[in-house]
Amino acid sequence: MQGSLCKRSRTPRSKKYPVDRLSLLPDDILHQVLSSLDFLDVVRTSVLSKRWRYIWTTMPYLNFDMDWFVQHNYDYNSELLGPQYKFWDFIKWALLLRDQSQIMRICLYSDNTITHQINGLLRVAARQKVQELSILDGDYTAYGLEFPRVLCDTLAVLTVNFHDTIPLRVTAVFSNIRSLKLTRVHISGNAAEKLLSSGCAKLEDVYLEDCQVGDLEQIDISAGNLKNLTIVNVCTLDKFWVVGCFDSKLRVCAPNLLSFCYIGPMLLGFALVDTGSLKNVRVRLLRVPKGYEDEYKNHVLCPERFIGFNNAKTLTLSTVVVKYFCPTYCESQWDTFLLDNVNRLELELRHNAGYIEGLINLLKLSPNIEVLVVRFKEDRQIPRSRKKSRKACLAIKNSSTWKSRIEAIACLSYHVKFIQIVDLDGTEIALELVKFLLQNGKVLERMEIMIGNEKKKPNSFFQPLNLPKTSEVVVSFPEYARRKIPWFDQGDSDPEYDD
Repeated sequence: MQGSLCKRSRTPRSKKYPVDRLSLLPDDILHQVLSSLDFLDVVRTSVLSKRWRYIWTTMPYLNFDMDWFVQHNYDYNSELLGPQYKFWDFIKWALLLRDQSQIMRICLYSDNTITHQINGLLRVAARQKVQELSILDGDYTAYGLEFPRVLCDTLAVLTVNFHDTIPLRVTAVFSNIRSLKLTRVHISGNAAEKLLSSGCAKLEDVYLEDCQVGDLEQIDISAGNLKNLTIVNVCTLDKFWVVGCFDSKLRVCAPNLLSFCYIGPMLLGFALVDTGSLKNVRVRLLRVPKGYEDEYKNHVLCPERFIGFNNAKTLTLSTVVVKYFCPTYCESQWDTFLLDNVNRLELELRHNAGYIEGLINLLKLSPNIEVLVVRFKEDRQIPRSRKKSRKACLAIKNSSTWKSRIEAIACLSYHVKFIQIVDLDGTEIALELVKFLLQNGKVLERMEIMIGNEKKKPNSFFQPLNLPKTSEVVVSFPEYARRKIPWFDQGDSDPEYDD
């Protein structure tokens, strides 16, 4: 009886095939769906149905990945040609068999490729008036890439990322460029004028990493619509140290600039001119290794080398910069270096009295700070094999001792309401700094302390030290995700810690 009831309750399955709703979409929607796939997979969709047979010939977004091609469409035992030649043969036929529709974007992932093949692709991009071009992971010969005049006029987004430095040969101003990202390329003075001049009226984002700029005493970046500028002036290849890829002055004239970031050794000068809209400035000066002191002997830190930084609302400085604000380390007078527009100050410190005094001087020069972020940086251990004199050891010991004091500082007395301490490890000098901020923070409302040592509890830090009563200040200990520091930035240390 129960079995018969079960049979009656069953509903018959539909014998109709499910509707292919994806194939019913118009071509432009299908192009967007396939835009993130490698072009080899896009071609393979032609076997799905009649509707998909020629979709690949109308694709305006072309992604060519040599590794993907070799992995899925190359047999080392049967193919006569090498994988790179077979890959470029596929690109040639893919371009020849397309229809006459415009190509909007070309993205190339390839290595071990001859430069003239890339130049041929650039000529095709010029004929098609391509707007977005990305050439990534290349390891090329040093003949240079040649950008035709038509391509310079039509490109809106250009991304170039090489393993080896290769020169760029530019014939005209990039009048329609909006985003420029270059990694490990050589930019001549002539090319710099066409890539970074006032003629690039639509340029908004510039990212230069490990780029060599030759034969220029001063790099001028002048773009009326520029909003974000990032320069990484150091070789970022794994464990391959180069001090700086260019050595000159840097002048930026951009009235709409919002963010400026520089990572590398000290230049001959920084000048941010006509940057009234500037909000974020981040400067991470890296130390100069031994053997390069003669080349960088004129690269001293002084107020005249930093022009226009007072326009920033948020200022982030690395340890090398903070140290030179201490009079015992630098003879320059920083009294004229006023940061009166800065309302958020982020600093990296080492457990050293010189850095603490540099922090205090920066607070004196920044009267309107409302938010202060202090990030302690872990000091490297001195190798046992390295012998130091008694005088040098005593200097290091004395630099690690510092005591809190009562001092009237304008920003602490009237403006600073929030302080964040990151990577606090419980050393005496770090706790003295916390005590100093609590004692002198007259309008302080909240302090967040992020413990660097996860095994220790917050109470174990403050028991040995009599901190002031903070009845009106909320002190919390939130957890945080430890950030990854690039290997070339981990050597940002004092001379006494150099290897």
